[in-house]
Order: sequence, then structure tokens, then C-alpha cells
Amino acid sequence: MSTSKNWATAALVSCALLLSGCAAIEDMANDFTPSGEDAPQPAAAPVTKAPASTGEYNLVESCNAFFSGPLVTGISDLAPAVQAPLNEELTGKASNVSRNIGLIIGKADEVSIEHLEAVRAPFDQALDGSIARPTAVKNAIDLYRATCKEAGFEG
Repeated sequence: MSTSKNWATAALVSCALLLSGCAAIEDMANDFTPSGEDAPQPAAAPVTKAPASTGEYNLVESCNAFFSGPLVTGISDLAPAVQAPLNEELTGKASNVSRNIGLIIGKADEVSIEHLEAVRAPFDQALDGSIARPTAVKNAIDLYRATCKEAGFEG
């Protein structure tokens, strides 16, 4: 009986991962431009998957975690790298960006999760071997900053 429960749990987790992967692929397809041209960025679509967060931070605290410190500068500096295949060094840096954003997502409020996923998506896309647009990163950061300021974040 225990084995069948384990199999059922594994199947459920696999289905959830598959569905979230399909949603991510659809989001990434919206940011794909093979020539690296600077096309207008569509507005960020709301995330359809359930966020994996403790909700420990409210919106202003999430904004503070993202915008205070070197993370956002490192993200902005690395953004141009997503428009070409990543070498070993850039792969490590993009992995760190994705991991660090994921750490904030783990504690963030739901509004921030949507914005942070939009910032992280081009890096994850590049890590998967696809090409993304640096403007997708910049636009996602700008949209999140505007949301943060509207909520009272002063950083």
C-alpha cells in the first residue's frame, strides 16, 4: 500500500511539473526573437501556476529584498547575455541569478512573485539553451519597480 501511495505522489508531482513547464514555455515563446532585434515587449501576462511561497514578505518587503543590494545591478549587467548561447562562465552567473530570485520568490507575496518570475524567465530560458531578449529583463524590472513605488516602496 505504501508503494502505491509513493507512485501516486510521484505521478502527481510529475503532472504538476509538466503543467508548470508548459506554462513557462508559453511565456518564454512570447519573449523569443531569433535575430536579437529590439521589438516592443508585450505587457507581462499574469502567472497561471500557483506560487510556491511562504508569503513571509509583504509587497514592500519583497521589493526591498529585490531592489536593495547588488542583486538587481547584477541582473541588469547580465541581461545582455541572454541574447546569445551562454558560455560556461555566463551559465554559472545566470544560474546564480535564477537561484537568488527563487530565494526571494520563496518568501514573496503573490504580486511580487508574478514580477519576479518575469525577471527570472529570460535567464531560465537562456539556461535551457534558448535565446531571450535583454529588453524582457529590463521591462520586467521596470514594471516591478513601478508596482513597488505604487505600494510605498521608497528604495
